[in-house]
Amino acid sequence: MTSFEERNIDLRTKVYLSDEGFGHIVRQSAITEELQRLQPDLKLHVQTHKHLEMARKILPAEKYLDVYNNISWHKTKMGAPDHEAIESHYKDYIQRSEKYLEIESLDAYDFVLTDFVYEAFLAAKDRGIPAFGIAHFTWDWFFSKLYPPLIETSLLKYFLNASKQASKLYFPPFSPNEIIRYYGSKAVEVPLIVRRKEGQKKISDSRFKVLIIDSGSAVLKESMMKASKQLGVIDDVLFLSMLEGDLPENVVQIPKGELLADYIPEVDLVIGRAGFNTISECIAYRTPMLLLGEGFNPEMNENIIHIKKSGLGSFMSLEQFESDLPKFLSSFLKAEYPSLNKNMQEHEMATNGAEVIAIDILNSL
Repeated sequence: MTSFEERNIDLRTKVYLSDEGFGHIVRQSAITEELQRLQPDLKLHVQTHKHLEMARKILPAEKYLDVYNNISWHKTKMGAPDHEAIESHYKDYIQRSEKYLEIESLDAYDFVLTDFVYEAFLAAKDRGIPAFGIAHFTWDWFFSKLYPPLIETSLLKYFLNASKQASKLYFPPFSPNEIIRYYGSKAVEVPLIVRRKEGQKKISDSRFKVLIIDSGSAVLKESMMKASKQLGVIDDVLFLSMLEGDLPENVVQIPKGELLADYIPEVDLVIGRAGFNTISECIAYRTPMLLLGEGFNPEMNENIIHIKKSGLGSFMSLEQFESDLPKFLSSFLKAEYPSLNKNMQEHEMATNGAEVIAIDILNSL
């Protein structure tokens, strides 16, 4: 096989983004940046809907397609699964998926890339072009962990069949082992996927700095607002967040539209939802984390277990965060933080997953 270094050809790929949060957009931007660094003539078309504006901002492409890619996760105000909305959304999913595929064309593309839009694998298989998936969990795994079951077994089988059409599936550290075992030879384990260290923010303040971070979908907004009322009494700490309203003087409000992850290198601690992108960026920039739970979310639970076990972060309940943050934080900084910070500075986890994936994709074409 001719390596990509020896080729001088134009390539075009379609990048499918699901409509849940910002983390997957950041990871895909890291991967596409590496792809274009290695293959400068590569042209990108990005397809998504809900977070199209954010995709335009951080994932440069030749063309953007405003198309909803079917997967949604419906939550209550406290982040727990909204059973009624989920059951309603997925009741006729297969029929909607089939109609989607009837008009989905990949004639102009050489390969597709997705964070797990299942239709991308099916469309690529039908067109006879490679399809590469990147995820730290799969939606089939996620929904299979919910009890009571909220989607039909026939749909789970549809998801599994679709993902088996992929050429390769890339999984970073902390991905559930059962997923990797299930996909067998299609599963490729890679280092953490983070962007190159460019564009981070600078904060000139000598105080201990804490970044409070929610998901791109603001899952914990109400809890964040409750916690914000306590921050003023912790005047020896500078907090950074996207919280709104009448905030204490020691809280810096981050402008809307900015990525909270850009501030991670500048703070001493991150308090936030246990999203995988937050975890990856904290590890990359060696910033300890204090993670918040989220009601009945299999992904969050899995992430917290891995981070606690690795000694790179700790956990606090939403109840403690909302009503007892000053006392909890004071105790945490004295008892746990020193060892967590030491572990963070000394860890040897690789964070070049984007480059590893890009090289492997180009060498697979």
